[in-house]
Amino acid sequence: MAWPPPLSARWTALALVLFALALHLFAALGGTVAGLDFKLLIIVDELGAILLAPVLFALLLGLPFRDAFRLRSAHWAHYVVAGATAIPLQFFGGALQELVLEMMPGGDAWRETLEAGLETLLQANSTADLLVLMLGAVVLAAICEELLFRGMLMQLLARGGKWPFAIAVSALLFAVFHLDPIGLLSRTLLGIYFGILVWRSGSIFPAMLAHGANNLLAFALVPYADASAPSPTAGQALLLAAGSGAAFAVMLVAYLRFTHPDPDSPAHGADVPEPGSGDGDVSDALAGASAAPAPTDTSTHPGSSRHTDPSES
Repeated sequence: MAWPPPLSARWTALALVLFALALHLFAALGGTVAGLDFKLLIIVDELGAILLAPVLFALLLGLPFRDAFRLRSAHWAHYVVAGATAIPLQFFGGALQELVLEMMPGGDAWRETLEAGLETLLQANSTADLLVLMLGAVVLAAICEELLFRGMLMQLLARGGKWPFAIAVSALLFAVFHLDPIGLLSRTLLGIYFGILVWRSGSIFPAMLAHGANNLLAFALVPYADASAPSPTAGQALLLAAGSGAAFAVMLVAYLRFTHPDPDSPAHGADVPEPGSGDGDVSDALAGASAAPAPTDTSTHPGSSRHTDPSES
């Protein structure tokens, strides 16, 4: 039997998630038992589990990294939107988390546990400690998690142009992967937005920027939070969620209005299977887009990753 065997894209996606989850749990439990500093544990987990899993799958299946992970250039407008939305997204996610804590039984105990964990994470005795934290929780988290969830996993799930399904499922798995029931809803919404960025830009890089900016802003706001102050009421959290959510919604609608899906994406028929072919071979699902004919319109617009500048690949 030839190796690798012709696997369906959906089954490959399931195997990828299970393998990454197994590595994730092994790194977390092993590092905890070994007494590894939590900041270093984040780095080990990101590189040794979340990044290692999709890289191994790409190598095993002989998939080109550029197509498997959407390592392509994007119009500058996608990066502007990705950075600008970080502020309303951060406030919206925080307000949603407060609403979840207010509604769930034992919310106060959960809040104390989260605050204690955050305090432990942010203990930095030197500049080196702070840099290690930023490297793991901001830089590597944005790069590695996006390569897994919005890179290979979402491309597999989008087989045949099923982008809404791929965006939603990869976002839910992204949220579950964090093993945090309090942040499940907010992380799912974040994952959906990151997926939309990849779908519209055809590139993983705007999603990485949005992910990193969101994490960085979360850490930047912590020093301004007064631990002795009472927690916001449900009404205050609801008001903050409504205001920040409305601001983000306006930006998202404008983004969708003035951009177009990437012309090389599977949604435009680059890897749509023949009738009766089922889910298709995984190599077609990820590498097929590279064989798609170039569009005749060479004008540069925010929805396309193609540029008229010959110096840019």
